[in-house]
Amino acid sequence: MNNFNLKFKWTLSKARDSYNYNVCTLIVNGEKVSRCNGGGYDMKGTCLGDWVAYQFKDELLKFKKEFYGLTFHNPNYKVSDEIIAKEQRGESLGLERYQDFYKQSSKLPTEKHTIAQIDGACGFSSVETILKEIGYFIKCVYSKDGVYIVGKNI
Repeated sequence: MNNFNLKFKWTLSKARDSYNYNVCTLIVNGEKVSRCNGGGYDMKGTCLGDWVAYQFKDELLKFKKEFYGLTFHNPNYKVSDEIIAKEQRGESLGLERYQDFYKQSSKLPTEKHTIAQIDGACGFSSVETILKEIGYFIKCVYSKDGVYIVGKNI
């Protein structure tokens, strides 16, 4: 498929631990594909980045240059025994595990780093730059509802 219709939908969470948080949902061709909640970061960029990383995973694996917000991860990543031991002793609340996950990532795809992750919180325009690199454009056609079209550059 060369064209996608995107719509961003904004609601408020009714969940117990996130009641009244903003919720941004991305709907592509009528199907919910991504959502995030909270605030203080680019939520539209986050939803778009998640969808792009999934929808265009094969194209992203061909990249030869780095892009802001794009990392590649090992699907067989295992946290180190040292970090697990610290967590069991109560000396870590998870930050070391999070840091280790990114420390073991790559800015470019490799034989072992095959899962693309786009941190859309870096900005909608960063995700747009990645889309352009794989030959797609994104165009806002109606801003009130956040309706966009993603299409193949010809």
